[in-house]
Amino acid sequence: MPDKQRTFGQFETPPDVADLLLGFCLRRPEDRLLDPSCGEGAFLARAAWLQAWLTGGPLPAGTLWGVELDPQAAAAARHKLPQAHIINQNFFDLEPEPLRLFDAIIGNPPYTRAEWIDRLETDERLARQLAIFDEPEPGAPAGKSGRPGLGHRVLNRRAGLHAYFFVHGTPFLRQGGRFGFVVPNNWLDVAYGERLKQFLLDRYKIVALIESDVERWFQQARVNTCLVVLEKCTDAATRAANRVRLVSLGRPLRELIPYEVNDKQRLSHVEQLTMRLLPGHDTAGRDFAVRVVPQRELAAGDKWGVALRAPAVYRQRAREAPLYPLQNWATIQRGYTTGANAFFYLNPDTIARWGIEPHFRRPLLKSLRQVSRRQVAPGDCDQEVLRVPPTARLDGTAAGAYIAWGEAQGLSQRRTCAGRQPWYSLPEQKSAPLLLAKGIWERHFASLSAGDILVDQQLYQVYLSSDVPPLAAAALLNSAWFALQVELHGRVNFGEGVLWLATYELEALRLPDPRYLLANQVDELVALYREVADCLVVEVQREVTQPAWQALNAAVFGLLGLSAAEGQAIITALLERVAARQARARRPGEPLTSQTVPPLEE
Repeated sequence: MPDKQRTFGQFETPPDVADLLLGFCLRRPEDRLLDPSCGEGAFLARAAWLQAWLTGGPLPAGTLWGVELDPQAAAAARHKLPQAHIINQNFFDLEPEPLRLFDAIIGNPPYTRAEWIDRLETDERLARQLAIFDEPEPGAPAGKSGRPGLGHRVLNRRAGLHAYFFVHGTPFLRQGGRFGFVVPNNWLDVAYGERLKQFLLDRYKIVALIESDVERWFQQARVNTCLVVLEKCTDAATRAANRVRLVSLGRPLRELIPYEVNDKQRLSHVEQLTMRLLPGHDTAGRDFAVRVVPQRELAAGDKWGVALRAPAVYRQRAREAPLYPLQNWATIQRGYTTGANAFFYLNPDTIARWGIEPHFRRPLLKSLRQVSRRQVAPGDCDQEVLRVPPTARLDGTAAGAYIAWGEAQGLSQRRTCAGRQPWYSLPEQKSAPLLLAKGIWERHFASLSAGDILVDQQLYQVYLSSDVPPLAAAALLNSAWFALQVELHGRVNFGEGVLWLATYELEALRLPDPRYLLANQVDELVALYREVADCLVVEVQREVTQPAWQALNAAVFGLLGLSAAEGQAIITALLERVAARQARARRPGEPLTSQTVPPLEE
């Protein structure tokens, strides 16, 4: 099954997730329901049980339909559900006309990532997986779908295979029909999700977007997911007036739906829960929090995940305070991607064994994990990087011998190395005054770089405009306000709890511009940062108790015009986001420790 999970993206839907989505989408016992990637029929089995409960008698004929590409899974679904119509075919090869329109489309489409799509296309059984979405040759006739190049025109290919199910599934759904999918949640916030969001806004009332703050629904999938509930609607004014419910669940679904999977009380409880998740106004409690947003206020370019997760005080202050994108006064660059870290990153034994000359190596910082304070110096680096300028004379040098050995190992043929001329010459990298970790687990901090230090791609270098005082910038980047933005705008790496932002996302975070502050405000930030810099860097939950960090935050909150209560709300929201991220990273029953975080890839 692991190979199928990786190739087909198959992960069986937990009954709690299936029942909640069905509670939104299956509204009448005679509704015709389609699962376009039904696997072994987990969703359809729950739908059959729900139909039996709604009818109290024999199931309506011809109401359950499933499509499955994998023949073994399709056969298992037929065996499990003889009353259902299971089509063993590529969903993207099907047209809606012969099947008639459906009242509901539900499912858990494949979690195939963008970089796996080429693998699908080279598999004989999967060769047509995306055929109708390919851009046709000039002058070539349209495919049988009549929508040439639909995928490339509507979606960014990086969106992953699950996004195409929304696009191809839409013509199969009647007006007023419901679409309910459980999908990875990254499309809510990333740039390549913008086209999918626009596609949905143009065709659907968005009924609800639902995330869990306390659990990961698919433990083996290693992704965080969300539930998407849509209602097909052609009228633009009706769509604009629709009220979208952005839902954060504060308790596991097994607690919100406390009955066993075959208990008849379960379904009436699910029905009640779906109604509770559709309030007419914002609400918050222990079970869940709901933010109600007019659909006209959602733009495809917005980060919908931020709208879902951000506290009210953050949303208001982000609109009103004099804030500017970080890119206005700083440039963010990622460190080295060498293509062969074991060769380019030199430890003391390698340096001693080969005798590599000092002028061909420079101190390297690979991670901030071992950094305990907010300042690093060359002495904190336990490795050096091989730094050979392209015009360097290597005849008779130890570095030249080392490079010849590396070439004999085939390193020059590696894709990243082969793209450089010469292959062993890493790009020029200038030391930056500030460093940020690319991956964040439990500590939020920016570190001052004191000296000539080069960094790995797991770190971001922050280069400041010439008129920005480094210590004032460091104060802002070490504040709870900045940390909360990172939590809200960042992505969780494959569901394992490590948070990261792309360069362009970091540059878009909004802060006071140090160049526009009064001299006394800058002086205060510098003095308070010096106090913080003397403290150990600890996890956020302990950081909030440190007087120096509290004083620094009070100053930053003052620049934002926040009251003491509003500042405390920012810190509380930060703690909640960190706790939610870490809770979703755990498997059931697993304790929360620093060992939970996986190693970052080189």
